[in-house]
This record gives sequence, C-alpha cells and structure tokens, in this order.
Amino acid sequence: MSKIKNILTFGLLAAVAVPVFTSCNDDWKEEQYKHYISFKAPLATSGSSVGVTTVYVPYTRLNEDKTPKFGAEGKSNYLLPVLVAGSTDNPNTITVNIAPSDTLDILNVERFGHREELYYKDMSDFADVPPTITIHEGQNMALLDVQLDFNKNGGLDLIDRYVLPLTIAPGQGYERNPRKNYATAMLRILPYTTYSGIYQATNLQYCLLNDKGEQDGESAGMETVQAYTCGENEVFMYAGTNTESSLLRKWFRIYVRFEPDEGSDGKSGNVYMYTKDEENPDLNFSQPHPARFNIIEAMDAVQTYILRRTLVVKDIEYVYTDTKTAPGASLTYKVAGTLTMERKLNTQMPEEDQIMWD
Repeated sequence: MSKIKNILTFGLLAAVAVPVFTSCNDDWKEEQYKHYISFKAPLATSGSSVGVTTVYVPYTRLNEDKTPKFGAEGKSNYLLPVLVAGSTDNPNTITVNIAPSDTLDILNVERFGHREELYYKDMSDFADVPPTITIHEGQNMALLDVQLDFNKNGGLDLIDRYVLPLTIAPGQGYERNPRKNYATAMLRILPYTTYSGIYQATNLQYCLLNDKGEQDGESAGMETVQAYTCGENEVFMYAGTNTESSLLRKWFRIYVRFEPDEGSDGKSGNVYMYTKDEENPDLNFSQPHPARFNIIEAMDAVQTYILRRTLVVKDIEYVYTDTKTAPGASLTYKVAGTLTMERKLNTQMPEEDQIMWD
C-alpha cells in the first residue's frame, strides 16, 4: 500500500512539473521587456565632458578618392544610433520623431554653476537633424544621419564648447524610454584633422623675458598642449600654459597653419603661427621663424594591424605678452621647443571611432 502511495505521489509531481517546465520554455519566446525607443549615446561620468557624449568626426568627410563627400571643406556627418529595446526583434515598422532637447540650460547650471564662460552652447545652428527616422520591422536599430557644416553661420569656433541636444519626441506606435538619459542625447561633436589633438609638450619650454628681451630666470616645461580644429590645415591653441578652463583663454589664442612641402604627400612642411589683432591686440605675438613638421608612420612590430602615426613639430619659437593675468602688470614670455602627438590606429576599424583628444 505504501509503495502504491509513493508511485501516485511521484506521478502527481511529474504531472505538475511538466506544465511548469513548458511554461518556462514558452517565456523565452515572449517579449520580456517593452520595446522602448532610445539613443545610443552614453554620457561621460569622468573627465572634462561629464554629462555629455563626446564624439569625433572628420572636419571634412571624404570619399575614397579623397574628394569632399558633401561637396566642400568643413562638411561632415555623424550617424547616431536609435535603438529598439527588448528581448525579441522589433515587430513593427515605426516612425520615430526627433526634436531638440530643452535640457542644455539645466545641464550647464548643474555642471558649472555660475561659471558661464564654461557653459556649453547649442550646436543646432551647425547641424541639420532629420525630424523623423524609420525603424523597419525586424530591425532593432537605425542610424540618424546628422549633417554637419562647420563653416556655416560664420564657422564653428571651438574657443567655446558646443553640444547638440536631441530628444526622442512622443509619437504613435512607440514609447520613448522613460529614463531621460536614454531618450535624450547630449552630443559634444568635435571635428578633427591630422593636426588637431593633444600634443605632448615635455620638450616645449617657456621662460620670462626682461625689458631687454633676455631670459629672466629658469625655463620651465609643460605637460600637454591641446590643438583645436579651425580648418583642414589649421588649428588653434593657447599661448604658454593657458588652457580651455581659463577664464581669460580668448585673449591667448594663437593660430597654427600647416603648409606641406611640395611632393611630400603631406608628411612634412612649415608651420606658421599668428594671431588676429581684433581678437587679442595686446598679445604682441611674434614668431621669428617658421617651425617644421614631420609625420612618421610605421606599423607596430607586435600588433601588425596597428598603425603608429607620429606628428612632430620642431623648432617652435614664439614670444607673447601677458597683460591680462595680473591687472596692471605686463609680462613677456618666450616659448621654444618641440611638440609631439602619436595616434595608434587600428587599421581594421574606422579612424574616427578611435580618436580621443578631449
């Protein structure tokens, strides 16, 4: 009798277990989450760009034959991924509305407080953003083609910091992600060229000059110098040790123009530095002779798919006067030495996905 009872008990358990296991297997075939719509634009949590997504695009988007893809220098684009969330494929063709975001002012106050000279500016005047994007049935991602014109409206001046704020607007047939950091993209788009980026400046020395133009005291070195794009063959940087975070940075801007030697394939040439009188007339900037640049490219000896591109700017020498840092004082500095920038490029992936110089 006991044996029969045990058999009946095991049989009952087995009968109960079968639909349980079947139910678990069926769960994998059904959607576990909502098909929310979001951007792929993760926000930086450290560094100088906290709260925004820094992306790099070539200053001029080129065809394979090196001609401008969009017809002129300074025109480029960025493909922003728009995602459909969920554990199954998107079941419908949907049209998603894209609109400007109104959160930039909030970001500036939260990030910088009352330091308005560091506020991000709206980049919308330099970008053409499609108002909608279609994600087709069975697809979980589409690319929003943001067209960029860095020469529009007088030109994008990177002495200021720009952000393109976008949001997924409400619409029929979809739900925007309820998390604001997913439904909003704060894109800090930085154009780059061969010459822009962060240079190592340990071999660049600066010193104070006396009234006779002679060195007064010991020379001191610098760590890095950042160069910002303002043309295909031109960048700007800040004189001496001034940086982007300086309240007075606009008074210390110097332009740097690279002029390749004929027949060098852009690998060597002269470097001319100058200022514009309307920007900083009291800087008294002078460059007694052109600097020289060389670009050296070599494949890595171990990782054979890595291209090492080294840009060296040597024979740098310039003099400038600082009348802004200490009110009532006028200090003249000389800067001389070499700048070096190396990029390690994976030849198996697009260059713009590897550029990082902010």
